[in-house]
Amino acid sequence: MKVGTGSLRTKATVLFSLALLIGVVALWSAPNRAARADQAPMMSYRPPPINSAKAALGKLLFFDMTLSNPVGQSCGSCHSPDEGFTFPNSEINQRYGVATGAIPTRFGNRAVPTVAYGAFIAPGPPQYDANLAAYVGGLFWDGRATDLANQATFPEQNPNEMNDLIHNVFSLPLLVAKIQNSPEGKLFAQVFGWGIYQESPSIVFTDFSVAVSQFEQSTEVSPFSSKYDAWLAGRAQLTPEELDGLRLVTGSYSGRPGGPPYPTQAQCVLCHGIPSDPSQGPDLWTNTCYANVGVPRNPNNPYYKQTNPNTDPVGYNPQGENYVDLGLGDYLYPHMGLPSGNMGPGNNGQGDFLAINGAFKAPTLRNADKRPYPSFVKAYFHNGVFKDLKTVVHFYNTRNLTNEPGEVIDFTQPNPYANLVGTPLFPEPEYPSPVTLQNPSGAPGSSSAQVGNLGLTDKQEDDIVAFIKTLTDGYEPQKR
Repeated sequence: MKVGTGSLRTKATVLFSLALLIGVVALWSAPNRAARADQAPMMSYRPPPINSAKAALGKLLFFDMTLSNPVGQSCGSCHSPDEGFTFPNSEINQRYGVATGAIPTRFGNRAVPTVAYGAFIAPGPPQYDANLAAYVGGLFWDGRATDLANQATFPEQNPNEMNDLIHNVFSLPLLVAKIQNSPEGKLFAQVFGWGIYQESPSIVFTDFSVAVSQFEQSTEVSPFSSKYDAWLAGRAQLTPEELDGLRLVTGSYSGRPGGPPYPTQAQCVLCHGIPSDPSQGPDLWTNTCYANVGVPRNPNNPYYKQTNPNTDPVGYNPQGENYVDLGLGDYLYPHMGLPSGNMGPGNNGQGDFLAINGAFKAPTLRNADKRPYPSFVKAYFHNGVFKDLKTVVHFYNTRNLTNEPGEVIDFTQPNPYANLVGTPLFPEPEYPSPVTLQNPSGAPGSSSAQVGNLGLTDKQEDDIVAFIKTLTDGYEPQKR
């Protein structure tokens, strides 16, 4: 099996983003493990107060479709409010699971992550948290952005996104000229100083990213206005199904990790966590940790066929159908001066010694079901392979099972699929290594396993989905 030697974001950000990455990664050997459900997650980070003038400017920049090359794509083209700041095209979500770029024949290799609630994520690079027994922090699916301001610098440099390149190289002067000539060009100068366009292009780019990040830190992007939030404030009641879902997700009658144990534990809170003490909030519904939960490859991702270096010289896929997304291993090892996944030329001979290959960040559950109309299709997981929450929950529940009652797929075996009687309920994980795969053997029982063989009933799956829907922002309590 061949694996990628570097993701699109690695190729597209060499010139600028490396200077923005900060910190030294602590090195731990991190074997497959399960975090404790009663362990309060690492969520102490609080963003500084925003500058209202910069946030107002940042909103205009966020939705400005003149800043791409060619014009026609903005940050908001992929991160739309009505969809929870994810991709707003139902048909593309259904067909491909990943987004088109400013050049519509180019696709990214990953699904669009939400930017909502990113202001509360601990800054990157990802660090190993011994309490959670996992790496935490950073933005994007692989943690390569240190914070929202750093994250805002990536799309312009990516040929498969906003594509502000000239002769296949990211052009700061091109982007600065676009900002200066944009509808908000004068406001940009008013906010950052009338002489800003006489400064170096890198300073303008930094100010641009700061303004966008200020908007992304605003309550307009992260409002905490869901039914769940209203319930916490005593302004709404959860239905019996929603309450059961909350208790299944947290494993406690109280709906808080570490509370009185509920008979069944779905283990969701181990990655999609909230504090055991509500005063340690806010409730982000993510520990920002990274895990390999065994998501199958998305065979409909056009990136597999995006192999022509003539039509996409910087962002093409040289490995074609053999491409494997290593997630955190595709970023953290190169950040340490090693090849992607610590494989191939230049590796240190220790293999995946951090146990991070195939691991992706657990996103917030907030707005996972936010959509403009009921039939709108959303794409889930890092590659957009699944299209509805019921399938996602069923995958967590039954990843290691077949349609033969009692049969379990053991990914610690050399050939897990040998001698199976039944048909697997899900395709093989994209990266099935037992070193990183959560619960690779398919150990049964929701009290011991995070994923794969939880033993949840169909109704319990439905109740979990019902609860996740309460995390959709924009809830308005009914008037009495």
